[in-house]
Amino acid sequence: MTEVKTFNLANNISENETNKENIIKDDSLSVDRVSHHQILSYENRDKVIEVRDLNLHFDTYAGEVKAIRGVSFDIYDGEVLALVGESGCGKSVTSLSIMQLVQSPQGQVVGGQIRFNSDDLGEDENGNKLAYDIAKMPTKQMYNVRGKDITMIFQEPMTSLNPIFTIGNQMDEVMFIHYPDGGMRQRVMIAMALSGNPKLIIADEPTTALDVTIQAQILDLLKSIQKKTGCAIMLITHDLGVIAEMADEVVVMYAGRVIEKGTVREIFYTPKHPYTIGLQKSKPLITSDANEPLYSIPGQVPNPINMPDYCFFKDRCNRCTKACDGHYPTVSNVSPTHLVYCHLYDNQNKGGNDEK
Repeated sequence: MTEVKTFNLANNISENETNKENIIKDDSLSVDRVSHHQILSYENRDKVIEVRDLNLHFDTYAGEVKAIRGVSFDIYDGEVLALVGESGCGKSVTSLSIMQLVQSPQGQVVGGQIRFNSDDLGEDENGNKLAYDIAKMPTKQMYNVRGKDITMIFQEPMTSLNPIFTIGNQMDEVMFIHYPDGGMRQRVMIAMALSGNPKLIIADEPTTALDVTIQAQILDLLKSIQKKTGCAIMLITHDLGVIAEMADEVVVMYAGRVIEKGTVREIFYTPKHPYTIGLQKSKPLITSDANEPLYSIPGQVPNPINMPDYCFFKDRCNRCTKACDGHYPTVSNVSPTHLVYCHLYDNQNKGGNDEK
């Protein structure tokens, strides 16, 4: 009779610490082997990663697609940061940029920095920690970060495993049945992501195509793991219910740009950008009138090859002012933790509320 090994993720995290110590480290990531252009000072030790003014373009037959435009955010130790927005807004491309998995040469990071707080580089002469700039790291050196310090739970677990091999062959720590269901496959993907005891887990739509009961189990598993390991999680989703359950901070994206950032309470209880408000209105509630159609944001996302100079949401917005005919809005600080890119909040909307 074949012996079947069982595996409990939450109770076996400590084994990963031992396994990690036994990994033979490639010295290609030592300070002496890495270009000074790839190493930056990192003043805040509590941050796992800093994304600063990230720009990524794709070359296509139809023209250049500017998929990410000036995206910036931070992820702290033990924090869950949610990236939210409709399909095509740049959520997954942003995560693939951090993992350096964007298909090249079609896709290229053309500007900005992705500063990763590594424990391998030590400190500079001023006592600040040194960080890698992932945007400039050669692929060979990225192999030592990807899968060990930064891991990813991909969007579709049904296609993330090779059906030719058993899971036992694909993951040393666990052996399941050869053809598991979606929920079991997603657990395997989580286990594989945790096998190196990473500092940052990127979870790209981790509950897609799972029923509600299994979704709840997967979210509970992620929360349990985070509490035990203290890792940070970057959660990519369009499900506002998942965000309310999991996130500490929320970044709202639209057409490749960040349009609003804040704590989960600020985004849910005091959203400012008309797009964020529209997203919340489009979510069905148990108190909704079944006879009323579900709200949808009117219009379409602009053509990514020929984006306008003004606010990308202007042609779909029901709160436009005269200022919206001008340049793209700059950032407004609603509070120390709440930022929004909207002309409605330019110096307390100095031009007035003359809506069209």
